Amino acid sequence: PNNLTMTPVVTATVKRHKCGTSAFDEHWLNVDCCGLFCAAFTYGLHIYGCFAVCWKLLPPWFKVDGEWTTLGLIHVVCFVSIAILACTNHFLAMTTDPGAVPPDAVPLADPEKGIDEMAALTMTPAQLGRRFCRRCNSFKPARAHHCSICKRCVVKMDHHCPWVNNCVGIGNHKFFLLFIFYTFLSCLYSASLLFWRSWFCGVLPRRGRGPCLETTTDFVYLVGLGVEAMLFGLFTSCMMIDQYETVSTNLTQIDRLKGEVHTNLPDINEVFGGNGVRGGCRPDWLAPIPVQFPASIRDEIMGFCRPCIKTMNCDSPVTPKKNTSDDIELSNLMSKHGEGDVEIGDFV
Repeated sequence: PNNLTMTPVVTATVKRHKCGTSAFDEHWLNVDCCGLFCAAFTYGLHIYGCFAVCWKLLPPWFKVDGEWTTLGLIHVVCFVSIAILACTNHFLAMTTDPGAVPPDAVPLADPEKGIDEMAALTMTPAQLGRRFCRRCNSFKPARAHHCSICKRCVVKMDHHCPWVNNCVGIGNHKFFLLFIFYTFLSCLYSASLLFWRSWFCGVLPRRGRGPCLETTTDFVYLVGLGVEAMLFGLFTSCMMIDQYETVSTNLTQIDRLKGEVHTNLPDINEVFGGNGVRGGCRPDWLAPIPVQFPASIRDEIMGFCRPCIKTMNCDSPVTPKKNTSDDIELSNLMSKHGEGDVEIGDFV
């Protein structure tokens, strides 16, 4: 029609950093000093645990003439493997986008209110009666909350954890749970070895066995190991108990504090991805692999859609990483641009 007017496109240039939490930074990493210190301290604790167990606790027990016994090697491999899994999941929880809402996110279509897909793409959140974040200056999905540290709205935000230097949201909640789970296993393992070694050396008759410690200073390292295992074992066990309700009900701590109730999709576990609410645990839950949902329900879970992906008629700022024809990885929520500045279109 002749009276059709074209909506102007306003372009803006933004600075893209190598690491950060903005929508255009190349790698997701919170550069908060406190969070970075806590992350480094966490890695240091696991390194100390491996040192105290493998170099101070086990050698007098499982070394004969300077050679490890088979059982000793099994203990070393198992303990170090658990520590590596804990640190790997910590790193993934820290460097994975927790579910930040992108700037071009738009509300989903709502047929019950007469809002079809085209209206959802062209109308503003205010016109659609949806929430709008004043700090992000963008649409705020129903289950998203703004984090003042990450400076982003995060879908299904549970809390901001300084120990992983990141928000815990729908994109990295699995990695966070696996981190505290393997940390708890590490503490339980080292505490069990300490208890048995103390019983072996202090209670059972000696009867000519070798020394319990190679040097007297080793006792100091083992005391430190015991304190570490006790403190962080109790802390992580309490965290796992607290997070059990989140896994079983798909309700975050913020949801429970606000008394909010959300309708969950049947047989979908939003923490570990895919099916599992009624199907029980699966082996892949314990593996440090990204959370995946069927592509057909991904937008419904996230609470928004991307217009450039939806219409496929413009240069899409994000190409989701697909593992299969049906699944999309949530670890690649944000865009991958080239180096330097980025030009974005703000459709008004």
